[in-house]
This record gives sequence, structure tokens and C-alpha cells, in this order.
Amino acid sequence: MNILLVAEYYFANLDLVQLSTELVKRKHSVSVATSFREFEGGECHKGVDIFEITPFVTIYSIPHSLSFPLLRIQNLIRERDVEVTHALMDYSTNTAVASLVSKAMHTPFVCNIQGVGTRTGRFVVDALAECYDWTIERRILQSAKKLIVLSKNLISRTRKLGIEDYKVAVIPSGVDCTRFDPRRPEVRRKAIMLRDNFDIGQDDFVVGFVGRFVPAKGLSYLFDAISKVKREFPDVVLLLVGEGSQKGELQKKSRALKIRTIFAGYQSDTPPYYALMDAFVLPSLFEGLPGVVLEAMAMEKTVIATNVGGTSDIVIHGKNGFLVPTKDSDEVTKALIILAKDRDLKDKMGSAGRETVRKSFLWNDIVDKVEKVYEEVT
Repeated sequence: MNILLVAEYYFANLDLVQLSTELVKRKHSVSVATSFREFEGGECHKGVDIFEITPFVTIYSIPHSLSFPLLRIQNLIRERDVEVTHALMDYSTNTAVASLVSKAMHTPFVCNIQGVGTRTGRFVVDALAECYDWTIERRILQSAKKLIVLSKNLISRTRKLGIEDYKVAVIPSGVDCTRFDPRRPEVRRKAIMLRDNFDIGQDDFVVGFVGRFVPAKGLSYLFDAISKVKREFPDVVLLLVGEGSQKGELQKKSRALKIRTIFAGYQSDTPPYYALMDAFVLPSLFEGLPGVVLEAMAMEKTVIATNVGGTSDIVIHGKNGFLVPTKDSDEVTKALIILAKDRDLKDKMGSAGRETVRKSFLWNDIVDKVEKVYEEVT
């Protein structure tokens, strides 16, 4: 089958990279139209043909770009004899254009809804996002022959916008348990090196986060929780992997609260950083189905996450992690103290987490479900 995947980012969207390469392994012809290829060395990656779209404007604080590649997508559909157009980011002008062109060219259009929508905590931006929902977003979803949501909880968004349930398929993200495996020798070697470089002691309790430093991730509440944990466990260390507009603010907060914080920056090879962690915390205010939670669980880390979006589809409270309310640093503190006091419980929950993702979130099973959607719409 000839498939066109449309997105805003390619290599920064690990789900898209994994899906596209898995589809190629199954003998599909896969093209990707993306505003940010972020790849040196050609226009083909593991059999996936990548076509870069130059955006007119890039708004880094959200982050999103504005582009209107009408001719680009039209030519790709015609020249590549595309049978299905699949957009993987609903909040994107690329997706809006792909839905319009696909309809005009009578090409089946599938759209992934990856979250509750863009929410930044900034009133003006969030108000514009709400307006987008009821105008452009609604038309995109109506034009799709099939919608894919990452979690059962996210069906509420499609219902809110007037989409009937028969058009919606629930297909979560997947995780590569071969790559995210704490027993891999190269992961262990690099983790030992990083532990020495960061001067992390064997008795230190390392709390980790991987993701963007933006208000929607709720990191200020994580800092508040760590400051309380520090009173009982002075050897607590906060390890943050990522970048974002809030970095300067978080660095100031770290100094003010006298929290030992390691800002590791953006890392393409995250498994060794997960390996350093005793617990992984995702204090987000909004989420779809967070891939970093799947990665942390595959690395046998106990997860503490806010009960938003599809997180409850992954984290089973008290078994493989803890679900906490949003904006509640006290509950995060309680969960961290439980784990710091009981290392056996921490290890038991970590093992249960890996078993969870191995049973329900392997990429082979995910791609089976995506293929069935393609077959249905064609």
C-alpha cells in the first residue's frame, strides 16, 4: 500500500519514526511530509522517503509552525500514487492542508488525535486553541474517514466536537522494549559513566523527568514536591532531560529551593538516563498518551504521573506506579517518600511496569491495528 504520513516533526516525533519504519518493514511504500525533518544525510531514512515542507512562520514558544503546502501534498499524492493519507498531528496547518487536498483528490484521509489539544497555561494561546477546535479542527475531523485516538479517555474530545464513535479507533502509542531495556550492556555502561560524570552517589535517590520544559508539563509542582522530600531525604537528586522555554525559570527555582538539579539537556539516547532514575515523575496538566511514561516503564522505573488524558490506561495506581491529581505537589511528595523508604516496593513496581508495556504496548501489535484502519478506509 502507498501511504503518505503528514506531520510537523519527523525525528522529534518518535511515534512517527517508529510507525513509518515498521510499515516499511511490512512492504508498504511510505512517504512523510514534514516541516522539520531535522536529518542530515539525505531524504530517505530506513526506506522512508522524507519530504521537507518549509514553514512560513515558526512559533517556538508553543511550539508550532504555519505552512500551507497545497501543491506539495497534491503532487505527492499524485506522483506517489498515494492510497491513504494519514496525518499524525491534529493541531497543525500541515494536517489541515492534507485533509483539504485529500478530500479534493478523493484519497482516504486518516487523522491521529494525540492529545487534548495545545494547552500552554497562557490564556490568549489557549483561547485561540479553543477557537481552532470549533472551526478548523472540527472540519478536519469531519473530513476524515477514520480517527485514531491514543486512549479511551480521549474519545470525549471527538464527542465534544460532534464526531460519532463509529469513526473512532483507539490505538495507543507503542514502545520498543528492545531499545528500552535496562539489561542492555551498552545502556548499563553509559549509565555508569553518567553516574560518575554527574557525581551521583549510590545512596542518592534520583527523581527523573524527560520532556519539554513548558508550563503544561507542571514542572513547578515537581520542584515543590522535591523541596518537601528533601527535608526527609537530603540525598534526593532531580534529573531533568530535555529543553524548553521554561528552563531559565526552573533553574532559578532550583537555586531558590536549594535542590540539587541536573539539567541534562536534550538527549537522543535516553535509556541510560532512565537507568539512573529511582522514580520517574510526569506532573503534566494535560496529556494524550505520554510516550515517556511507556519508556520509563519499559526501563523498569516506577512512574508517578498526574491522572490526565490516557495516563490511567498505562499506570495502575499502587501496582506499577502512582496516579496523582494535577497541581498537587503534596501527593507527589507522598508517593516519592513511599518509594524512597521502600526500595523493594520501588523495584517490584518497576518490574510490573515493564510487564504492562510488554503485554499491551509493543509496536508490532500497534502497527497491526493501524494496518486494519488503512484496510477499512480503502
